[in-house]
Amino acid sequence: MKKNFITSKDLNLVFGSNLKVLNITGAEIDSRNIKRGNIFFAIDGKKNNGHDFLRQVEKKGASVAIVKRKSNKIKIPQIKVSNTHTALIKLAKYYRSLFKGKIIGITGSVGKTSTKDSLHYILSKSKKAYCSRKSFNNDFGLPLEILNMPKETEVGIFELGMNHKNEIKKISKIARPEIAIILNVHHVHSKNFNSLKEIALAKSEIFTAVSSVKTLIINRQIDNFSTIKSLAKKKSIKDIITFGDKKNSDIFISKKKKSRSDLLIETCINELDKISYKINQEQEILEMNLLAILATLFTLKIDLALIKRIKDLNLTEGRGQIKNISFKNKRLKITDHTYNASPVSMSATIKYFSAINKKNKIFIIGDMNELGKKSSAHHQQIFKLALNQSFNYCLFIGNKFYKLKKLNKAKNVVFFYNVDHFIKKIDIFIKKDCSIFIKGSNSIKLNKVIEYLS
Repeated sequence: MKKNFITSKDLNLVFGSNLKVLNITGAEIDSRNIKRGNIFFAIDGKKNNGHDFLRQVEKKGASVAIVKRKSNKIKIPQIKVSNTHTALIKLAKYYRSLFKGKIIGITGSVGKTSTKDSLHYILSKSKKAYCSRKSFNNDFGLPLEILNMPKETEVGIFELGMNHKNEIKKISKIARPEIAIILNVHHVHSKNFNSLKEIALAKSEIFTAVSSVKTLIINRQIDNFSTIKSLAKKKSIKDIITFGDKKNSDIFISKKKKSRSDLLIETCINELDKISYKINQEQEILEMNLLAILATLFTLKIDLALIKRIKDLNLTEGRGQIKNISFKNKRLKITDHTYNASPVSMSATIKYFSAINKKNKIFIIGDMNELGKKSSAHHQQIFKLALNQSFNYCLFIGNKFYKLKKLNKAKNVVFFYNVDHFIKKIDIFIKKDCSIFIKGSNSIKLNKVIEYLS
């Protein structure tokens, strides 16, 4: 069982309680995830109230419950606070103040989770590294993951997400990263922003909101790069390391060579050192973000050759993972991008999948949500791009794409207004062994398609 920083003594200090010695192993806000020794924060959520599950968390072995209202139906210690969410953040900030290792914060419009997981995989080869689960990147998930970081951790890796201005500011003050990584700036979650500049400034909160950042790793081709760089200089950030696909970056791709199954990449660092490594076809979407990982290794003075281990990494569920499935005596190779989608990531993955030399290819493309005023234009752009690619069928799912049905003249392009509608018809399109690419926003539940095929 892992040892945590937090003890009953710490809880007493932070919340003014008088608990006796407890064996505390971590923290949770979801009763379903409780493990023996966990602190349970009873959050009053929009859909569920954590106070309704106190008896369940007691049965699962929770050590203590942080509550707004005490219950006389449980025997485990309870600490009453005015706001359990605020209490979660308060304890996470205290926990962070005890941590002696390095904290890396990753933000960007696309690729945060895959970059975080990839960086963790590489760093784990030489360091005691920890990274947050899935996309736990908001003011609930991030403090929770800070609290679950083991005591012996040398490097903690966390992603910082946002839907609006000041959100990254808030969670940056919890994480207080020493190394900040900005991957990109695109029209994702853009309904709350009027321009890419506003999005860029919001991403910049990862270093403008705190004084802890000593190194900024940033994509040189990012929108509003000069603005972000100027802000970093005003904050007196010691090291600004750029990456990109051009020579004006500190770390750039100098050569690429594609084989039947792999992509060989040669990367130049500070125009002096070069390193070559291979990635699998399904990892091609990570190509640019691997440069950010190299920059991180360089910053931490870790052997850059570790990047060669990336080929052994299996991508995270819903983010490019390859699944070989047998469906009604047919062999399916599914590229699973069902977790999320943006115009940029959708465009890149469509082009990549189209270029793969495979017979019987099927595109399954779902709506991209939270794009604001330009949503219609973005969907039309992706529609036109997809139609120019090589495929047996191109299947669009969701209300936003369904509106474009009238623009279609091709017989092998079909529209469905939702996932359930599509699943009822799916057998029509899978008549033999095939390769399937599937991508869309998480909210339209494209994962149900994979569950059905499995």
